[in-house]
Amino acid sequence: MKKCQLLLLFLFSIVLFSCEGSDAYQGKWKAINRDDERFEITFTAKEIITKDSKRETVKYEYTQHSIEYKNGVSTYGIQLSDGREYQLFFPKKDKSEGMLLDKDGRIVYTLSRNAYVTYDDIYKLD
Repeated sequence: MKKCQLLLLFLFSIVLFSCEGSDAYQGKWKAINRDDERFEITFTAKEIITKDSKRETVKYEYTQHSIEYKNGVSTYGIQLSDGREYQLFFPKKDKSEGMLLDKDGRIVYTLSRNAYVTYDDIYKLD
């Protein structure tokens, strides 16, 4: 009986913590949207905080619902509390640059840990 209770507790804790955002993208990012406006975006375990050039802040609660690794490319599926779905797409192994895509694969933001980058910057040859 104790083993069964421990197993259930273990499974519950996995489900509880699996909805949090991945450590791979948590933290601060510099972002540019489709209109070339600059933002600062911070991902915490359960919240996305956007700050525009006027320093206006908007917070969104989210959960992560998928992870995909394929040929060195990482994609994380997230869902906002209002139901909108997005993908965090990292085309390089180091995950220092990427994109936030809408559910149709269109770019919402380009993301970088260090500088404001465009789509062309992300895909330039090293």
